[in-house]
Amino acid sequence: MLIELPCGLLKDGIIYDRVNVEEIKGKQQNYLQNVDMVLNNFGHVPKLIEDLAVDYQTKEGLPCSIPAKDAVWLLPTEDIEVILLKIREFTYGNVYAMPTVCSECGKQQFKKIELNSLEIKPIADKKVRTKILHLPKKNVDVEVKLLYLKDLFDMFAMMKDQKTSLFTATVALSVLKIGDKSPITKTDLDDIPVTDLQLIEEVYMGLRGDVDLQITHTCDACNKDYQAPLPVMDPLFFAQSVTPIT
Repeated sequence: MLIELPCGLLKDGIIYDRVNVEEIKGKQQNYLQNVDMVLNNFGHVPKLIEDLAVDYQTKEGLPCSIPAKDAVWLLPTEDIEVILLKIREFTYGNVYAMPTVCSECGKQQFKKIELNSLEIKPIADKKVRTKILHLPKKNVDVEVKLLYLKDLFDMFAMMKDQKTSLFTATVALSVLKIGDKSPITKTDLDDIPVTDLQLIEEVYMGLRGDVDLQITHTCDACNKDYQAPLPVMDPLFFAQSVTPIT
C-alpha cells in the first residue's frame, strides 16, 4: 500500500513523502507479544516502522537512499502516527473496534472506527521543519521544531517520572533554541510567562501536519458525547478486533 505522509523525510532539500506500507507478519507478531519490549515502552514502534514501512520515495517516484533503520528516527511524529494507522488498516481491514471509557459516566465500551475516514492533511510546506518566534514578554527569540521519534521516547520517560514538571518538559521538546542556547531543557522554560509558552504551542501546532486522531463518541449508556484518542502507539492496536462493535 503506497501512502502519502503528512510531512515526509527531508534529505538534502528533497522531500520523500511516499512510502509503501506492508502488513504484519509472524516476525512482527512475535515482538508485539514480547512483554519486555511493549510493556511500559514504545519499543515496538520503531521495529514496526523499520520492518513494514519500505521504499520511501518522492511523489515523482525518486527512491530515498536512507536505510529503513535510520529513516524511522528522521520521521516527524505525524508521519509515525499515519504509518502505524495504515499498518493496522492494511493488516486487518478498515474497521477497528476501539476500546473506550465514557468520560461522563465511566461506561466501558467498544466503538466502530473506519480508519480510512480519518482526516489526514499534509503540512503546507514540507520543507519547513522549524520556525523562529519572538516571545513578547520574555523578549527573546525561540526556534520551534517538529517532534521526532526520540522526542516520543523522551516524553514517555517524563510521564513515568512523577518528579518531572510535565508541562514545561513537554513544551521544551518542541524548542530547538532559546536565544543562542541549544539544546534546551525543561528548566530553561521555568521562568518564561505562560502566555509565551502558549505561543510556542500555537506555532508548533501550525508547523505540524493535521492528523486527527481525537475521536468523538456517543456513550451507549448516558448518550453524551466524549472524546478519546485513537491508540496507535498501543501494541493492542495491532491485535485483531474480535469484540462486537456498535
